[in-house]
Amino acid sequence: MSQDIENELRRALRAVEPSADFTARVMRALPARPASANIVPLPLARPQPRPNAWRRLGTPAALAASLLVAFTLGRQVAVDHEERRQLAGIEASRKLMQALRVTSQKLDLAYEAVQRPPSGAQPAEENRS
Repeated sequence: MSQDIENELRRALRAVEPSADFTARVMRALPARPASANIVPLPLARPQPRPNAWRRLGTPAALAASLLVAFTLGRQVAVDHEERRQLAGIEASRKLMQALRVTSQKLDLAYEAVQRPPSGAQPAEENRS
């Protein structure tokens, strides 16, 4: 089936020799003389307006303003970061001190339990062997 389609396409798209009067018919279809185009000359150089102070200083002023904003925002971000770091350090120190107090209390209880003789127990006899 695909061979049939390919063969039909080849037949339909093969090169065909134009008839003998083809060139004459094309020449008769063309206009006798080409239409003239209206060409408008463009000025070679337009007079440039004289730049005023704002045009001369606008770009450097905008650059300076953007640098100032970037510097100020960067500094503020750094200060905020340092404050958060200091607060985190203070909180960690507070938690450490609380953990050390709890540990100290527990060690005191353990020390008292070891130093106190067991209640109701008889003193241990020495081994005299």
